[in-house]
Amino acid sequence: MARILIVEDEHNAREALGEVFSGRHDVDLTADVEEALASIQVHTPDLVLTDVVLPGDHDGLDLLRELRVQLPETPVIVMTAYGSVEKAVRAMRDGAHDFLEKPLDLGRLRNLVASALESKSQAPATAEVRAGLARGEVPEGFIGSAPSVIEIFRKVSKVAPTNATVLILGESGTGKELVAEAIHSASPRAARPFVKVNCAALPEGLLESELFGHMKGSFTGAVKDRPGRFEAADGGTIFLDEVGEVPAHTQVKLLRVLQAREIERVGDNRSRPVDVRMVAATNADLEEKVRKGTFREDFYFRLKVITLDMPALSARRADIPALAEHFLRMYGKRHGRELTGIDPDALELLRGYEWPGNVRELENMIEAAVVLSEGEMVTAGDLPAEVGGGQRDEDLPEADGIRIPAGTTLPEAEKTIILDTLQRTGGNKTAAARILGIGLRTLYRKLEIYEEQDASDGPSES
Repeated sequence: MARILIVEDEHNAREALGEVFSGRHDVDLTADVEEALASIQVHTPDLVLTDVVLPGDHDGLDLLRELRVQLPETPVIVMTAYGSVEKAVRAMRDGAHDFLEKPLDLGRLRNLVASALESKSQAPATAEVRAGLARGEVPEGFIGSAPSVIEIFRKVSKVAPTNATVLILGESGTGKELVAEAIHSASPRAARPFVKVNCAALPEGLLESELFGHMKGSFTGAVKDRPGRFEAADGGTIFLDEVGEVPAHTQVKLLRVLQAREIERVGDNRSRPVDVRMVAATNADLEEKVRKGTFREDFYFRLKVITLDMPALSARRADIPALAEHFLRMYGKRHGRELTGIDPDALELLRGYEWPGNVRELENMIEAAVVLSEGEMVTAGDLPAEVGGGQRDEDLPEADGIRIPAGTTLPEAEKTIILDTLQRTGGNKTAAARILGIGLRTLYRKLEIYEEQDASDGPSES
């Protein structure tokens, strides 16, 4: 039998909780933090159920933080006063498995304890994954070594073992879904379903049915009872992508799932309990939506227990070569093209681009280059014009002639010719280097020298 430590200062409530679990589990009853810490020195609990408000100098949140140090794999369920959202959020951030609001729903309490104990039994299977993330190792499928990326996955290693709701923010194409999958894979729920829902892709009328299911006859076309995505994800994780597009009345129902852990199918008045962890993502500014009244404030604060900010690709340019080579191998295999790599000039163009579409845009661009390339390597000419590739000399505007005054030194003349050619190509460095008959790296080096000269020739003090 599992051993449960209950920490509750009110005598009758403590005894009642002991009765709920006695017989099926070994139960230790304590009234404050000091008694609880003394108890774990004698018997190591498999689960701790603690009230937040406790007598003495320390409360349940202090106990939670100490348990995370002494018993990091032991799930802790925190009991809070009804409506105490702030304390519940703090508890989840500090590593609580979950929380319950008083007065307690004993049915939900039993289900939550059973789920937490099952999660603990599966913990060794995911401990190695979390340890790797804590060391800064990114999971399979996510390429990158930029400090911002490493920090994201260090946070994932801390968040994954808990049941905390996670909100992933970032521009489209930054890899939010991959991070959500990493949270699930490193969690005790890893063996259970990971269910994805793109909230922006479903019409408003169908979103609730897709999320919560429906009963036969509840609307035209509902020819039979159908469970929704939450029931499909029971015991696992549901990923709500583009959660900022969820309409207000559906936000109310999602808030209820977070608060009560239950759903109602469309056309049904019967509540169904669900044990689902919610991870959401958006590229929208939810705080601005809250200010405008298009996103519920209470739902927003329930979502953002833990927030992860995904960096844009332009903020992690050092990862671009590794990402490009990864996509080259992947799409080379998929399309039957044996390409040896990406030439240096093409990589320079990729590094210099702003990437409004982030990693997804890079992936699409490399796939197109793999398909269109006529040589053994992807070259600058295989890349699209917006990156600076693919432009032919005959497409360039005619030069009006370069006028170099008498007495101009050779370096000054060279600078004039290079800058004029670059202007004629509209800033396309690959085309300019081709016209000048020099390498792209040489051109970049020359331009860096000119920038340094211009900076040193700035306005002088008079």
